[in-house]
Parts: sequence; C-alpha cells; structure tokens
Amino acid sequence: MLTERISTFVSGVRTTDIPQDALDKARLGITDFVGVALAGSQEELGRLIREYGNRIGGVAEATIIAGDRKTSPEMAALVNGTMGHALDYDDMSVSPISHPSVFLAPAILAVGESIAASGLEALAAYVVGYEVAGCVAGPMFQSHYVQGWHSTSTFGSLGAAAAVAWLLKLNARQVRMAIGIAASLACGLRQNFGTMTKPLHAGKAAANGIQAAFLAQAGFTADAAIIEAPLGFAKVMGHDDEVDWAKVGTNLGKTFVITGPVGLAIKPYPSCGFTHTAIDCALDLKQQGVKTEEIVEIELGTSPFDKQLLIHHRPKTGLEGKFSLEYCVARALVSGGVRLNSFSEKAMMEPAVQRLIEGMKWVEKYPMPVMGTPEGFGAKSVTVTIRNGNKYDAAARVARGMPTNPLGAREFNAKYRDCASTVLSEEAVEESLSLLTGLQGVGTVTEVMARISGN
Repeated sequence: MLTERISTFVSGVRTTDIPQDALDKARLGITDFVGVALAGSQEELGRLIREYGNRIGGVAEATIIAGDRKTSPEMAALVNGTMGHALDYDDMSVSPISHPSVFLAPAILAVGESIAASGLEALAAYVVGYEVAGCVAGPMFQSHYVQGWHSTSTFGSLGAAAAVAWLLKLNARQVRMAIGIAASLACGLRQNFGTMTKPLHAGKAAANGIQAAFLAQAGFTADAAIIEAPLGFAKVMGHDDEVDWAKVGTNLGKTFVITGPVGLAIKPYPSCGFTHTAIDCALDLKQQGVKTEEIVEIELGTSPFDKQLLIHHRPKTGLEGKFSLEYCVARALVSGGVRLNSFSEKAMMEPAVQRLIEGMKWVEKYPMPVMGTPEGFGAKSVTVTIRNGNKYDAAARVARGMPTNPLGAREFNAKYRDCASTVLSEEAVEESLSLLTGLQGVGTVTEVMARISGN
C-alpha cells in the first residue's frame, strides 16, 4: 500500500539516486523561496508572524529570515514559511501540490541548520518531499481541492514530513509514523484565501512536517497505513472513488515528477497562479498598442473553475487583489506589468484601475481545466472594446513560468534580486544569490542562513 511504499522510498533513497536535473529544480525552488520570504517579511503579515515567533521563543537553533534572532526549527519554519507565501509570489507545482517550496524549503532549511546539513542534502531532501507530496496528491487532488481543502497545507504537511524524515535519516517504520502524524496535523481551508491565514497554511505545513518527524524519531506512533486506510487521509479528506492503492506510487524513485512538464513553475507575477494566463493576455494587448484610456469594456474569458478561486471581484485590500481576476488584468493594462508594488493600498484604489474594473464582465468560454497538466491553471482570454467600437483580443493556455514555458536565468535572477533587495544590501543580495546558485557545493546551509538574517 501507498504509506508503506512511501516509507520505503524515503528511508532508502540516497543523494546518488537523485538525477542532477531534479537537484537543479530543487535549487530553483529553494532560491525562489528565500527571495520571496525576504520580500514577504516586509509585509504587515511578516511583522506579525515574526513578533509571534519572538514571543513564543524556542531553543536557538534555526534562523528567522530577516529577523535578529534564532528560534526552534519548528517555529522558524512556521514564521519563514508564512512569510514565503505572504505575497503569493512563490513558485507553484503543476502537479497537484500547489506551492511546494513554501512548505519544503522552510522545513529543510530550519532542520538543516540545526543538524549542519550540507547544501546537497538540502536539495535532495527537497526532491524527496516534493515527490512524496505529489504521489499522495495524484489520485485524490481534484475532489480534495473542490471540497475546499488547500493542498499547499494538506499535502504539504506530508511532503514536509517526508523531507525532514529523510534529513534525519529515519528508518522505514519511523517514516511511516511521521507520515501518520503529519496526516492528522494537516489542514487548511480555501475559504481563507485573500486573508493572512492563507500564507499561514504554508508555514503551518512546514512546521507540521518538522513536528511529525521529530515525534516519530522519538518513538511516537501513528497508524501505519494512514493514507489508504478506511478512515485515513484520502477517504476523510475528500476522495470517494475506489483507488487501486497497490498501483499508486510505483514510480517513486524511478521517475521524478519535479523534472517533467508538470513539475516546478516559477511565478513571474505576485498573484494567484490562476490569474497568470489572463495577465499574459493583458500584456499581449499592451503590445498590440491598446491604450488604457480608450477602453470602454473588457470581456474576461474564463472556465467554471475560476469562480471558485478568484473570489474577490471588487477587492479592497492587496491580499484580496491577488485573488481578483479583475484587478490583476486592470493592473497589467494600466501599468504594463504586475509587480511587488502593485498591491499597495494606493495601487488598489487607483482611479484608472477602478474604471477598468467597472467595465469588466466574465464569460465562461473554456471547460474545466484538468489539474496536473501544463494547462491546469486555466486558459484565459481578454477581449477589449475601445471607444470607436474596435475590438482587440488575446488568449493564453499556458502561462509564463510553467515548465513548458519557463523563465530564463536572467529573469529568474532578476526576480530574486528585486525581492531580496527589500531587506538586504546590494552586496548581501549578490552574496546570497551566489551561495544559493552554488548550493549543491555549500558545506552547510548555515552559511546561507547567515546571509539572509537581519543581523
């Protein structure tokens, strides 16, 4: 069964078993996480979660990003993971685990720092956690997500537990216990999208993984077949169909999802991934020469799924704006891009943006997207009518940043520099980027964490 198969994989895989292209993807994920966490630390949410971490305290073993002190690995992961998801600018997985780096990287870096893990070990742990989360999500994601669970938090708790269990070199039985514990800790409701609690889901998943692995290491017990059991994770959290669990996960350690067309995607825009194809369309219209002041009507071509996720049609806050198709399209048309400063209170209320939003309408033109495919974040179209009656339109099926439409190295590094410069000096930005770029050869992750603290 799947829980046993996962435990065998986690306890048995070695760094030499992991292909270089998978390690390279993990490096992108960890680097992207560090950048967006630094930027996220400057949000109100970042201040609040750091203050909470400081108040609760803990043994000083792991660095709080952009903070001036260390705390316990579990608390550091909670704080750092929350800050990493604060801007919704962190990477995505096309396979159905939503935002992998914000539950994997903070757990790995916190525990890695406490045990002096190498950069290579951190990368390998990332790949292990990624593959386990994707394996569990595969047969149950669609029903799980539609019922309202946030997969970053739920599958993320299991993925983080697997990653930390690998770092701690737990045996197969201990891994099964860690997965069982994490399954009971997992939660996260999509109704909280557009609030500070959505980023908290990511930090909690990272912390859950650490707690589960440490408890399992100490001898704590849980059900040994928690995923596929009659009252287990899959059945209780939204999967009603019969699954041949003996066939699920047979490719673990043989193929690596992270390297394929449904692997890791790097976001070019700091908003919900389901807005990205529409933003691409709006930028295409700008390239066509459409002038914002001439637009009188905008038709947004969507699928039935978009209304479940992009729930803020007249957003008032930046967090709501990240889940507003209307705002993201209007902002792209007005500014020629969607950037870190696009979600300030002033930007949200800009008259030119509000005028465009008032003239928008949704039209369902596309079928339900198939999750776990490069097109799974939803095809979109944007059609504008200008004052003289002429229409201009653009459509996109696969957003920029997807594995089949990736960002180049220059654009990826520019994103990191833009995010990291909100906290670090220019010299520290370049030093940290150099360390992260060469993470595979770094002696311990402590070297990286020292560069991204507030000390």
